[in-house]
Amino acid sequence: RASREGRPARYPKIDFCEFPQGVCSSDETYGGELQWMIGLFEWADRIQTYDKDGWNFIEKLKEFCDGGYTDFAFVDAVSGILNIGCHDPPCQGFSNSAVEPHNKRERNDTFQRFLNEFKVARNFPPPPPPTPLPSPAPTYEPTEAEPTTAAPTSIGQPTEIPTSSSRPTSIQGRPPAEAVTNIENALKSSKSRFEKFLLKSEYPTGTWPSYLYTWRGFLQALRKMTTGVGPGEKNWFFIGDGESPNSLQLGLINLASFVAHGVTQAIKYDSCDENNYEMVDFRYPISNACGQNGRSYQDDMCTGGDEGEGYECEVDSSMEMYGVTHARWIGAPPPLYCGDKSTGYWDHFKGLEINDPPFANLAGRVDVRGCCWWGRGVMQVRGVCAYGKLNFYLGKRAAESRRPSIYPDIDFCRNPSAICTDPERGPELRWLTGMFYWAHTIQRNRYNDYLTILQQYVDTNVVSGNFKEDTSFMDTLNEILGGSPDDISNRTSTFEIALEVFGLVDPEITAEPENDLNANVDPNKGTASSASKADVNEDVIAADNLNATNIPPSVNVT
Repeated sequence: RASREGRPARYPKIDFCEFPQGVCSSDETYGGELQWMIGLFEWADRIQTYDKDGWNFIEKLKEFCDGGYTDFAFVDAVSGILNIGCHDPPCQGFSNSAVEPHNKRERNDTFQRFLNEFKVARNFPPPPPPTPLPSPAPTYEPTEAEPTTAAPTSIGQPTEIPTSSSRPTSIQGRPPAEAVTNIENALKSSKSRFEKFLLKSEYPTGTWPSYLYTWRGFLQALRKMTTGVGPGEKNWFFIGDGESPNSLQLGLINLASFVAHGVTQAIKYDSCDENNYEMVDFRYPISNACGQNGRSYQDDMCTGGDEGEGYECEVDSSMEMYGVTHARWIGAPPPLYCGDKSTGYWDHFKGLEINDPPFANLAGRVDVRGCCWWGRGVMQVRGVCAYGKLNFYLGKRAAESRRPSIYPDIDFCRNPSAICTDPERGPELRWLTGMFYWAHTIQRNRYNDYLTILQQYVDTNVVSGNFKEDTSFMDTLNEILGGSPDDISNRTSTFEIALEVFGLVDPEITAEPENDLNANVDPNKGTASSASKADVNEDVIAADNLNATNIPPSVNVT
């Protein structure tokens, strides 16, 4: 039509009204050019020109870039414009009823991977605003060192004689089917409270539902850690024995402890990759990827325990990998990365990475060679020993040794970043690798008999319901897990919230969380809140997990 009317025409011989299929099959498709061309035209015509209700695409694009490429609500808004014609879904858009855009999360994840691959934040840093010093460092890695503090207060005689449970034995084998059924029924009844009060993260604009840690991912991971192929003989996540009177309470308390620590480690920050938090002379060394808090992750050898040595991943100094998440405080460094290069530091005042001259971290490292073993997932699993055990029990090494493997196609030693970047299994991997760590390291702790302490705590309080008042269990757990005073306080308060979420104590969490998580749309990230999310299709999840060895292969978000 442009050609007929005497206007310039890129494709004068193609009548798109008569032959729309020409986009895909015309002789003038030019080896794929036309498919791209119509997409670019659509983008320029409909997305770049979008300006409704005070939301202007070009202005918001500038704000996203000048703000340091961190407010990914911009991407979700563009998904709405592209998919249903509005920037603030749910809306009627092109349909007869209000809907959400499809594949919004996948589109956001892919966008962030492109930013990472293009190294946008490093090549085009935003104008540096005046910045305060960062918030305190995140939780330190738990250890198995013998406790040096006094033993926790002994448990007094309860006013009523409680029922007692035999010592938990599920870590010695697969949880019985009755325990699995009971725990799933209890969890399903707590789903809305779980999402609203536990799966929430701190953002610069307030507290919002976590983007990375979801109910669906949690449930999928728990099923694979309690049923199916499994994580190895002694590494099942403990959910009760299915027989004793207090079996369900034992499983729920163990889950409450796990989630409380997960919130402190990662969910609170909505992070998957470890944050670069340790400063040297008010600068963040890039070589913190090699280790923080006095550790060298590539030198974390497996010693002691049931296995002894030989489980570590082999360190490859040429391995190159980039994290996808980072801290959100003002001036925070970009994601950690590793590769065969010398490195400098992140200047949080200028918003620039300075590599000349090289700059050492507290351990003296001025490079990131072989430094791909930083913390990842809900438990921030880190070090060559931890990743080696993931590979030995869950990954490719198990499959190659003809042992059952939940992820036979994932080599956690060659691709540790799969935890954060697998596009399809990432939501469950972030949880499952943490559950494995909990089962392997905390449930089997040598110096503090965790499961015996758990049993005593439950048997003592199950009748009286004094789970909050009796602090002996959390005192011991905080001693095992360690961390700063803020970490311990946050872990303890989250544990008490989890007790209410799981119905183990009378609820006090009746007030709405900050910024009203019942709102239909999260203004910071553009995601629907827990109240507006569709219920999980439990049958689909169950079907997925029946065939755990045939899960499609694997990558995720900032």
